[in-house]
Amino acid sequence: MLPICIPLPDRNPKLDTLLSALTYLHVPTLSKLPRTLSSSIRTPFVRKLNTRSPPVPLQVHHCTMFSASSSNPSTQKPASVDTSLQGSPTGAAALFASSHSSPHPLKLYGGWFCPFVQRVWITLAEKNIPHQYIEINPYHKAPEFLALNPRGLVPTLAVPTSTDPKTGKVKEVKPLYESLVLCEYLDEAYADENVYGDRLLPQDDAYERARCRLWIDHISSRVVPAFYRFIQHTPDKPYTIDEIRTEFHGHLKAFAKEMLHASSPSSSPGPFFLGDKFSLVDIMLAPWAKRLFLIDHYKPGGVGIPPSGQRGSEVDEEIWKRWEEWYKAVTERESVKKTWSEDEQYVGAYKRYAEDTTQSEVGRATRSGRGLP
Repeated sequence: MLPICIPLPDRNPKLDTLLSALTYLHVPTLSKLPRTLSSSIRTPFVRKLNTRSPPVPLQVHHCTMFSASSSNPSTQKPASVDTSLQGSPTGAAALFASSHSSPHPLKLYGGWFCPFVQRVWITLAEKNIPHQYIEINPYHKAPEFLALNPRGLVPTLAVPTSTDPKTGKVKEVKPLYESLVLCEYLDEAYADENVYGDRLLPQDDAYERARCRLWIDHISSRVVPAFYRFIQHTPDKPYTIDEIRTEFHGHLKAFAKEMLHASSPSSSPGPFFLGDKFSLVDIMLAPWAKRLFLIDHYKPGGVGIPPSGQRGSEVDEEIWKRWEEWYKAVTERESVKKTWSEDEQYVGAYKRYAEDTTQSEVGRATRSGRGLP
């Protein structure tokens, strides 16, 4: 909701009272909050709500360097953005981007720094889908990109929806965005396993497919928000670094415990969420797994997963062992490595997150104590 500004030549107490009442009409009662937000209020790191902020959705599947109120970088104050951000991928990601720079009807508009973009990029790489990758400068967005997605969000996929049967030329292109939506679209639209490899969600077991989606939700609504609260922690926060570390560990352990105890008749033993099959669940968490080193770099005590032999109970020992097995396999997956720039580049890009001065939508929502947009 955009703020409404009303010029008032003279103070009017009755009008002031009315405006104040209208403002507070947007305050949600605890019983009306989404279940995941309501439960998070009871966790140790949340001391109070910003009662003047309207509720927002808990999950986000895109990146933007500006607030949602404006997709035009020229309207932003220079001090509110970090224009020192490296403008293009490096290392393996640069090679992968270069190999997909030629014009193609299917286009991915992305940013090397964005983990939500990396989700889609991994999916394209995993299924070897022909496409064109276009790096978006977050401070000078091309008019053709803004025409496709006026909000200026990445990732955005330009999807050819109509072709001329005689010439084969594309007649119509439509946009899709939100990383999970894009990944599921690519898996469904490029479904021929003889050409594009295994499907990324189970196709012959409706329960397993639903279970995957449950844990994708766990990643998006719990692990990812906790990652940002962790890396954006500063000493003035109402929660301590140890409290957010404990909460983050809890979300990782829940994920690992599910992998440890759940078994599917259609899967064989292996390191991934579905055993030997790399799936959409793995893709949803892989970009943040790769970025865990940033917490080690910037935060006292780092991620702080206990070393083997110091994890308390035998159960915890097995759970963390399963997490490490998954982490090693996913971060060494070829599709993950080829969509990754050099580590030093992320250290620079996430400095403002670590200082909690970033003006990205995710950073602003985390700073205000709200759910991710």
